[in-house]
Amino acid sequence: MQQCSIYDRSLKFSRATYGVLVLMAFFLHNQWLVLLVAILAIIGSFSVKLNIPYALHVLATKKTAVPIQKELGELNFVSAATGVLLLVGFLLLHYTPYVNFAWIYILIVDLMIFLACLVGFCVATLMYIVLKKIFKREKISS
Repeated sequence: MQQCSIYDRSLKFSRATYGVLVLMAFFLHNQWLVLLVAILAIIGSFSVKLNIPYALHVLATKKTAVPIQKELGELNFVSAATGVLLLVGFLLLHYTPYVNFAWIYILIVDLMIFLACLVGFCVATLMYIVLKKIFKREKISS
């Protein structure tokens, strides 16, 4: 798969920014902020350069940071999965009467964002690895 150079601290900063914004949306009960973060995450899945918090952190710390190699597909999948999960939360908030369930769901997604940022365990990365192995196995058997 295609590899790219990425700054790990900037990626963690980006995830932390999204997590804090979603937490602020919860405390303010602002569904539009959830939508904004979902859109930012989905846009960031097309290219790392379109990930606004990541790009801002890279500009601020590029001289001191050391890039690492990551798989581009993994980065795009994680960002897209985060955006889609938050978009589902917004749709639950906006179009269903289950507002309390929707906020609990959004908090669970936010917990997963913070888990990836602070601990380094990303559920979406794990999903990507499992799906990649499943599809690779199907290609071999075909």
